[in-house]
Amino acid sequence: MKALAAFTMRGRASAVLVMAVAAVLFWLFPPFMVVSAAALALVTLRRGVAESLLLLVLAGGAATGLATLVLGTPWPMLDVLLAGWLPLWLLALVLRATVSLARTLQVAAAFGLIGVLVCYLLLGDPAAWWNSLLEPLRQEAARLGPTLPAAERDTLDRMLVLLGEWAPFLPGHLVSTILLSGLLALFLGRGWQAALFNPGGFRTEFHALRLGRPLAGLTLVLLAGALLSGWVPLTNLALPLSVLYTVQGIALVHALAFARSLSPAWLLLFYLLLLPLLSQLVLALGLADAWIDLRA
Repeated sequence: MKALAAFTMRGRASAVLVMAVAAVLFWLFPPFMVVSAAALALVTLRRGVAESLLLLVLAGGAATGLATLVLGTPWPMLDVLLAGWLPLWLLALVLRATVSLARTLQVAAAFGLIGVLVCYLLLGDPAAWWNSLLEPLRQEAARLGPTLPAAERDTLDRMLVLLGEWAPFLPGHLVSTILLSGLLALFLGRGWQAALFNPGGFRTEFHALRLGRPLAGLTLVLLAGALLSGWVPLTNLALPLSVLYTVQGIALVHALAFARSLSPAWLLLFYLLLLPLLSQLVLALGLADAWIDLRA
């Protein structure tokens, strides 16, 4: 990865190449978008607004052109770039200006809340919009149903039911996914910058990450309100903030593991088992860390 970062920083052409090729490879393996956005973050952090904006245009044009040759239309690639690059670029500019991961994630929280509200403004009723997209699939499933084996028909029916039940929470999950992808790219880009110019710097920043009590209080209020009232918009607003405090919980685990000189195998176990199974516990750790200095 350090070699890729060094190649990205060699010049404008190499940065455009990394960003555009990784963005196109998204269609084969979605995590490549994180690599593409991380290259943008690295250039933004080192070279500022003007150079990174130029790269956005050049690499975006190259990626869209390549994707058009394959897909026959530029719009899917443009939609992916808009979601994958724009929020990350803005967060990278904030990080460059503030030199603070905590402040940057606080701005990301504002982006997340605004994003959920924009989803409601654009989609109206998200459940109705999502179900309108599912309706052709339901009709096709009904047409093919008699010809499918019973097991496949049951699996298809369960999948459609689950997708329908997920529909009301579309704004929160969509914004949370975009936000998490942007943060991963930002952290990777910041890590590359530290590896090239300040070894160990990102680890120190990440281990000290704390988002503060006011944001934690807002997150708790939204979570409690969603649980007590069952009002879906509150749940959707709480989801992006929950992602941020899960990230703080992960930073806390890394800090404690480093302070106690634990083997990297423990962190691997954490990511493979504990984080997927006990993500709510990690969220709780992140929220508790706002009031209790667990690192001490």
